[in-house]
Amino acid sequence: MIDLSWRAATKADKTLLQGFTCTEPARRLRNGRPAPHHREWELEVQTWFRSGDALADANEDAAYGGRLLLGFVEGDLAVCTSHARLRNPGVETPLRKHLGFEGPIRVLKAVGIARVHRGAGGLLADQALDDVLADMLDQESSRETLVLGRVDSRNKPSERFVARNGFELLDDLPAAGQLRNWFMIIEAELDD
Repeated sequence: MIDLSWRAATKADKTLLQGFTCTEPARRLRNGRPAPHHREWELEVQTWFRSGDALADANEDAAYGGRLLLGFVEGDLAVCTSHARLRNPGVETPLRKHLGFEGPIRVLKAVGIARVHRGAGGLLADQALDDVLADMLDQESSRETLVLGRVDSRNKPSERFVARNGFELLDDLPAAGQLRNWFMIIEAELDD
């Protein structure tokens, strides 16, 4: 078990987030220009965290139990993750109809593992996901919560990550572009 401590991000974390690195730098062409990033999905997540968009989204989502969480290992920012309640009827209605699910639906917006904390066989990522799923349950009062995540179809390590953690592919419910929908239903232990 990794000693991972969490806190919600605040506006004061803008500078910290601007330095968060969860992908390799872009390679350079012979003429010195940056080459297209070979893991553009990682670059998109890193840019979202760094640009301030993640903080802005978390502020907007706060009224709906949305959170931008920062995970620290020995005082070092190791994980950034964001989740919120689904509020998009264009996605929610077909998802409910397709799965026959009536409870709350939460979106796992992003999970970013800092480059310096990778290479532990997914242990940090797995623990981070467990902690974030528990945080999602804390935001809801229902016994069951459906969690929806989207993974770029070119990102095979993340597909393996969500699959080994119990997510199922929703191949017949398309997402935009290269994204694929994954879901799982998590259950709370409610006192009766």
